[in-house]
Amino acid sequence: MFLKKLLLRNFRNYSSHQVDFSPAINVICGSNGVGKTNLIEAIYLLSTGRSFRSINLKDLIKDKASFFYLEAEIVIKDISHTIKIYFDGKNKKIHLNSNEIPSFTSLLGTLCSSLITSDDFNLINGKPQIRRNFLNMHLAQETPLYVHHYLRFMKALKQRNYLLKSNKHHLLKVFDLELCKSGSFLIHRRNQFIDSLQDPLNFFLNTLFKLETNAKIKYFSTVNPSLSQEEIYQHYLEELQKNKKKESDFKTTLVGPHRDDFNIMFNKKSAKQFASEGQKKLLLFSLKFAQWQLLSNFLEQKALFLIDDFDAHLDELHKNNLKKALDNLSQVFITLPKMNEKFENANIIPINN
Repeated sequence: MFLKKLLLRNFRNYSSHQVDFSPAINVICGSNGVGKTNLIEAIYLLSTGRSFRSINLKDLIKDKASFFYLEAEIVIKDISHTIKIYFDGKNKKIHLNSNEIPSFTSLLGTLCSSLITSDDFNLINGKPQIRRNFLNMHLAQETPLYVHHYLRFMKALKQRNYLLKSNKHHLLKVFDLELCKSGSFLIHRRNQFIDSLQDPLNFFLNTLFKLETNAKIKYFSTVNPSLSQEEIYQHYLEELQKNKKKESDFKTTLVGPHRDDFNIMFNKKSAKQFASEGQKKLLLFSLKFAQWQLLSNFLEQKALFLIDDFDAHLDELHKNNLKKALDNLSQVFITLPKMNEKFENANIIPINN
């Protein structure tokens, strides 16, 4: 999997700009405000259908322009493909090769990636929603079926909450069944993913950062996640029945994957509460490397790895260890405020806008 070329028009601060990338390490450097992160953002949009900086696509249109346009040439298993994205503030058009596709969801799995930004430290420190987003984005890149169940679950949840607020409890049953059908799939797949992260997480902690410790990662759900999918379905139904009175009082759905979370234990203590800031950085990088490894294994080809603002994250020792590890990945994109880091055989992309 290789992003060969990227064309941007009216995207963020770029009027028109084309970049050719190396299949190995690409270092995007320049002073603050010139658009380094904008390039990473464009790549992530092509990969996932969303920006990591804004939920509103209008924010990506250059000031005083009426649209943005992205075009990428990618190579997958020695075959070239083209992705085109156009958005004018109201309408979007997405093409994969010569075919127009209905939504960004249809792009998922085409150009897969793992991303690290300074905001990702909230993955350990922040609210459960941030960790659920991490799970959702990984699993959505693995299989369209996860996206299908996630969208069905969220639609049923919205309708069920409306009925709870409207005191129309006699209509809940049909939505209970829909919640349990799709919700059991989400819980089961998330728990499988968390279990599969355990070994590679510790591998990267031990080999990349030389930490002789065992981190433990565990999924927490309002429904027992360690059961089979069929058993989760039944347990979920039972929990909804048990919580009927409580949900009636609170007028919202209290049970399901929309309430779930995961926790990382470091030195037998919660990383969120007890790990130092330095330890949290190492945990985050190891977690993202582990996620990248699982995604690449699933795809049977190496996914992209994106790091925004490399300077901001690690001390010199761990930075050097990380640089060596990047050589073993496939295509890597890194932003730097100035070219004060050495990367062997890297493609240097200076930005001077």
